[in-house]
Amino acid sequence: MSMVIRYEARLFLMSVGTGAGLMVVYDCIRVFRLLCPHRPWVVNVEDLLYGLYCAVMTFMLLYEQNDGSLRGFCVAGVILGMAAYQYLVSRVVLKYLQKQIKWIKMRVRRHQNRSRQEKR
Repeated sequence: MSMVIRYEARLFLMSVGTGAGLMVVYDCIRVFRLLCPHRPWVVNVEDLLYGLYCAVMTFMLLYEQNDGSLRGFCVAGVILGMAAYQYLVSRVVLKYLQKQIKWIKMRVRRHQNRSRQEKR
């Protein structure tokens, strides 16, 4: 296999990995939002900052690995990595975490109610 094709295949796989990594970051934001509900304008600002973060990370990938040349397959790889993570991993992880967070919140409320009753 030619060195150019190997390089481009490696670059594509790095793009897919970058896309998946960006979705991991967004899942962390989602979990934070589950734990601490936000006002809509704060969510919008967080999403704007996340979009800027995605743009910078994608640019850094292209700049460091491809001398800043925009390659369609790199952008497609990032989108593919994001979509693959979202549909294969994120849904399962978020459902599990939502159940765990709901259980924790229920336990905290129960404990708070008992504390209030004991004070009376």
